[in-house]
Amino acid sequence: MKSKSQKFEDFQRSVVEQLHAVNEKLDKVCALLVSTQLLQECVSPEGQTRTAEECADIVNESYCAGMCLSEELNARSKEFEYQKSEFFIETEEDEEYSDDIDENDDDDEPDTRRSVSMKF
Repeated sequence: MKSKSQKFEDFQRSVVEQLHAVNEKLDKVCALLVSTQLLQECVSPEGQTRTAEECADIVNESYCAGMCLSEELNARSKEFEYQKSEFFIETEEDEEYSDDIDENDDDDEPDTRRSVSMKF
């Protein structure tokens, strides 16, 4: 019979092995995506061939643009989460949860929280 610490170590090992496998697959996917983009950029829309430096610059610029968009999305997501928490916006899951709490609430005090429901 394995002890709790041995089970936990086995679990950690399996998680790390799975992460390594996923990372290897992600590396292959990234390599394939870059290769595909390089092949697409070898020829300009006018049908002229491009040099390796031109292709590399295009790929580099598109990567940087993607990173900028990703950072912008993360910033906007954080801002939305802040606004959501600031104004107690309830989602459908939160409403179901608050209904469960209200059913279990036995005190006669009124609920003083403000909430705003927004539908998107």
